[in-house]
Amino acid sequence: MFGEYIELQKLLGAILAGYLLGSIPFAYIAARYRGIDIFNTGSRTAGSANVFWNIGRRRGSLVFTGDVLKGAAAVGFAGLLDVSWSVALLAGGAVILGHWKSVFSGFRGGDGMAPLIGVTLTLEPGMGALGFLIGIGVLLLLHRSPLRSAWGVSACFLAMLGVSQYYQVDRDLVMGLVALAMLVLFHSIMGRRGRIRIPDQEPVDLTLELERELDLALDLNLETDPDSDPDPEMGPATQEGR
Repeated sequence: MFGEYIELQKLLGAILAGYLLGSIPFAYIAARYRGIDIFNTGSRTAGSANVFWNIGRRRGSLVFTGDVLKGAAAVGFAGLLDVSWSVALLAGGAVILGHWKSVFSGFRGGDGMAPLIGVTLTLEPGMGALGFLIGIGVLLLLHRSPLRSAWGVSACFLAMLGVSQYYQVDRDLVMGLVALAMLVLFHSIMGRRGRIRIPDQEPVDLTLELERELDLALDLNLETDPDSDPDPEMGPATQEGR
């Protein structure tokens, strides 16, 4: 009975630590440092990609590193508690939940792909590294697609699943990671759809919206002081969700 109580404490501790680590809003902090509200910029999500393309590439890279380390730290802390891989996977799920719904930024956050990378590389470093390289290759091939990140993540975990099934290695763990990746992709796609809809109205005509954005960009360019120097750290203007 006492042993079960200890195991329950470890489970709750791993999940709580994972959630709090995931809630650290690196993207929100980086944007606020520049006086920018990340939730009103670009894709309106607190993710490293939004920071990279719309605030600064250096800051975006730092945010990405921090978000990956959040996932790794959650799994590492679970390992220190000497728990099973399934509990460590739950801690990984908790860190992604914290990234989605951060208690420190009004229960808003990013899509969770960077913490997912950290969780995967910590639980499955070999297959995770292989899948990550494949995902990067797909991302580069589809660099013009607005869904390149989703395709890259899909390729990464499909490769891991194929290797795991073929060699009969860590099948249950890899299946759990694939399920976690599917949740992240579903959350990202649904969030993207929600950002292109107007409440209580028909879906937005994306072609018309693009024309309006181009007209607005032209107006802004005409009003901009031609002698002003651009911020060298700012990335190029991009489509929403980049």
